[in-house]
Amino acid sequence: MMRQKKQLNRIVGIWIMVILTFLSGCKDEDVVPIESVDKFIIYMRSTGDDSNSGLSFQDAVKSLDRVHEILLNENPVRDIEIHINQGTYFGQEVEWSFSNGHSITFTPIDFTSDRPVFDGQGKETWFKLRGEQGENTNLNFRYLKVRNYKLGIFLRGNRNDLVNGWNGNNSIYGMYFENIGNKFTINQNYAFAVIDLVNSRDNKIENNHFVNVENNTPEECSHLHAVYLAHYSSNNQILRNKFENICGDPIRVRDESNDNRILDNNFKKTGDRAFFSEWFCRPRPTDDPDNPRCTKPGGECPSVRNEFRNNYCDKNYNQERPNLFLLHGDENHCGQLQSPRLSTSGNVNN
Repeated sequence: MMRQKKQLNRIVGIWIMVILTFLSGCKDEDVVPIESVDKFIIYMRSTGDDSNSGLSFQDAVKSLDRVHEILLNENPVRDIEIHINQGTYFGQEVEWSFSNGHSITFTPIDFTSDRPVFDGQGKETWFKLRGEQGENTNLNFRYLKVRNYKLGIFLRGNRNDLVNGWNGNNSIYGMYFENIGNKFTINQNYAFAVIDLVNSRDNKIENNHFVNVENNTPEECSHLHAVYLAHYSSNNQILRNKFENICGDPIRVRDESNDNRILDNNFKKTGDRAFFSEWFCRPRPTDDPDNPRCTKPGGECPSVRNEFRNNYCDKNYNQERPNLFLLHGDENHCGQLQSPRLSTSGNVNN
């Protein structure tokens, strides 16, 4: 028995020596972080270089365009995180199409007091998703600041294909949107939204700031919204956000965008005619100034079963007390509705 125990101890000792010898020959950069076994991580720095691989902090890239290119080339089949170092990234725009069935998260590299800042310098759209394949795209945006763009985030599905043209299951959390609209751009037409959804479903927009959302004129402001849910954008949640100094109605719902929940938000110096408005385009005589020329084949219809509850609404953009909500158009335009267009409760309208 004693002999067997000595042999076992000897074998264990040999294996320990082998492991220590192997580890002593590894350089620091050869040691793979445990988290990277489970996630595919790309690093961004404002001083990075888009000729880099992006797969380490030392080899960080500079642009979201380059991040997108890396993912298209590598096609990782696991969760993805884009770790964005603090600093200011100027004039970036990206048109995104990559999706792999896993989560894709844009996040600060760490959570210090400073956010990474994307400053558009008057450009059009910071992040545009082309998601028209009828699948969850699983994009997550966390604690970034986006400023000086005409539009912040555009989650675009196919407005003409309810069944197969959607995207969904995206989240926007803790973001800070500032100076959005054509007031902050150069030679741009009026803006529609900070966050614009078209046939995009099951998304969560939570705990964000929307500050200084403005077009150049009052007429242009009537087209501008903080969150625009359009063309079958259903089952979305808008929760615990702060909206301040917004010249158009902050929440706009359009064309069969159903079952959305707008809860526990704070609106200050925000809105034109209402804090929540629901609208759909109705064909009218071409000389009618209220008709913006409906272009969707088959027309548009009212939305139903939306909820606006427990929101604090403190005066509009002109420091007046507007309507809490407005529902435009004949509710039976597409046939008699079987459900209410909107339910409200617990709102404070100062």
